[in-house]
Amino acid sequence: MAPDSEARSSEVGSSEVGSPTIGRRTHPLTAVVLGVGWSAAAVVGLVGSLVRDGGLDSWGAIGLPAAAVGGVLVGSAIGWVSWWFTRFVIDDTEVRLDSGVLFRRSRRVPYERLQSVDIVEPLVARVFGLAELRLDSAGGAESRTVVRYLQLAEAKELRRVLMRRAHQGPVASGDKPVAADAPPPVREVVAEVPPSRVLIGTLLSLDLLFAVLVGLGAIVAAIWFAAPFAALGGLVGVGFWIVRIIATRVLDQWGYRLTRVEQGLRIERGLLSRTSETIPFDRVQGVAVVEPMIWRHFGWRHIQVDIAGAAGAGDAEAQDKEATVMPITDPVVGARVVDLLVPGAVEVVDDRRTPARSGRVFAPIGWRFRWIGADDVAVVSRRGWITRRTSIVPHRKSQSVAVEQGPLQRRLGVATVSVHSPDGPVEVQGPHLALADALAVAADEVTRAGAAR
Repeated sequence: MAPDSEARSSEVGSSEVGSPTIGRRTHPLTAVVLGVGWSAAAVVGLVGSLVRDGGLDSWGAIGLPAAAVGGVLVGSAIGWVSWWFTRFVIDDTEVRLDSGVLFRRSRRVPYERLQSVDIVEPLVARVFGLAELRLDSAGGAESRTVVRYLQLAEAKELRRVLMRRAHQGPVASGDKPVAADAPPPVREVVAEVPPSRVLIGTLLSLDLLFAVLVGLGAIVAAIWFAAPFAALGGLVGVGFWIVRIIATRVLDQWGYRLTRVEQGLRIERGLLSRTSETIPFDRVQGVAVVEPMIWRHFGWRHIQVDIAGAAGAGDAEAQDKEATVMPITDPVVGARVVDLLVPGAVEVVDDRRTPARSGRVFAPIGWRFRWIGADDVAVVSRRGWITRRTSIVPHRKSQSVAVEQGPLQRRLGVATVSVHSPDGPVEVQGPHLALADALAVAADEVTRAGAAR
């Protein structure tokens, strides 16, 4: 999304395209949803304070319902004011969201800059049959515009209208948003992940195994030092950690469905809060296939992508979740998903370069599992013996190539070659190659990237 200064300056000519100066409001229950959210936040904060202070006393018994009721009332009042002064407009050329009580703010998304439209149903909004629209355009976190809240059916219809206009260009003034005789959108279910597989995959994940080992270490330390009460606090923390890992992944990935639509791949997931998001094919910059050690015995992997201009959250866990296309899948479905995202790409190429013998000192074990190579479609690298990660970047999407040497690398005659793509889980790199091999890989990639474009 453009900065606010640009948005305000562009508002001058809005009447020239026939757009209305007064838009429409969202659903009236928006204020109630916001109020319930405030109430939940107040109750959670109070419960945390009571736990730290030693439990639920008479003041706590009074404070909990008071916080719940007060949060709903105060939150609903603030939410109503915000709702009353918020309007959105969908005209022939753009989407505009006007908000603010004392300081007015106008966010505009021209159709030609609109990248994706996602539907999110937070738990409270879902109870009332409401959803929010998230409009993303290139430019990072500031490019996201959120419209809260609409009826779910209306949100789905608006998503269809906006994506249609984004890909077909502006429509003539007065045209209907969607033709009455328009054919239904083509959809193909690529894969569904049953909750049982999500649960099993979580139980067999390396981070859960690490949490269990930390808990066992606390027990052993308590026995060794004869300090059971000292270990109790650690065990409680580890217990919450384990529950959080399992609950978060199972709830977030419940009912996971990957569907091919006209513009890209649509992801639908979530048990309590439901999310429907689309990854446009033209925004995919690279693909990463991740295979943890335990999963490899079952042939499982999960697939992530780099997305151009992704409006990701600052939290690393949230970014990882947004980058995930398939949380767990088998090789056949995984290869199909990779082919949809990067047509013609494969996970293993014939022309590969491995670390030089003199460079193996940097990874005495891991060097066996590292290589970089390319074919006519993409440049591919693989690394990791505990968690195997295969990164794939199509030649037409590679941004730059670098050959780097540290002081010890120069002495040993080795270098690391990297193919740059947007920040994300995809990282194509050939570490500690012979200098001649690194230069050859870099020159070859520059040539292939130029030809692909």
